[in-house]
Amino acid sequence: MRRLLLSRAQYLIVVGPAGSGKTTLAAAFGRWIEENQGLRVAYVNLDPGAESTPYRPDVDVRRWVTVQRVMKERGLGPNGALIASVDEVYARRGEVLEEIAGLGADFVIVDTPGQMELFLFHESGPAISRELAKLGAASALMLFDVSLARSPSHFATLRLMGLVAQLRLEVPAVVALSKGDLRGAERVGAWARSPHALLEDLKLEPGVVSELAGRLVEAMNEFSLAARIPVVSAVTGEGFRELYDILHEIWCACGDLT
Repeated sequence: MRRLLLSRAQYLIVVGPAGSGKTTLAAAFGRWIEENQGLRVAYVNLDPGAESTPYRPDVDVRRWVTVQRVMKERGLGPNGALIASVDEVYARRGEVLEEIAGLGADFVIVDTPGQMELFLFHESGPAISRELAKLGAASALMLFDVSLARSPSHFATLRLMGLVAQLRLEVPAVVALSKGDLRGAERVGAWARSPHALLEDLKLEPGVVSELAGRLVEAMNEFSLAARIPVVSAVTGEGFRELYDILHEIWCACGDLT
């Protein structure tokens, strides 16, 4: 059994579009780490619009702000209230980070808002990730529904989003495909395991888009820390070992990430 042994806590920032299964995976992966690695896991909810979570948050921004309260107090619709709520979280990030720093856990899973653009492209996401990197070994998990990888070029765009997350959040980023237990997930397995196989299949796609995607993949192979893309399932636990190993390799700066 491989255990991740570092002198400071590890922080995993889970990012992805609505419906990708971030919160469900955060809970399942946390349980897997506790059961298989013997580490103490803590959970942070940064989503002020979450109605409920399958884990018990150790730090929860809903203590300070909720979308429902902002809608009521400011007379805003759901979208406007969510943006205003994220702004309020950013304004109070000092209090939030102080509580996170005091958790005393080995492994901290940070669950972000469902609308990933609010975390990635709003200042709150990079600001929080930078502070987490000061506290310990921080990385991001960019999670996508496996159904989005319908073709080699679509798969390449998902990898590109992982690089975008790495650039925006200023921490190493890993892309994973969720819902690996669903029918059809196996067809992306070869692309996930081998960037070379992805490049070969991209050559078979007609049009300029596939050529552009191929060049992007080559660039990402050069600059991304982790080229492997695990296909994971919160239902069966499939891919959790591979995901954990990739994170281990990033934090330890060892191993073959390709």
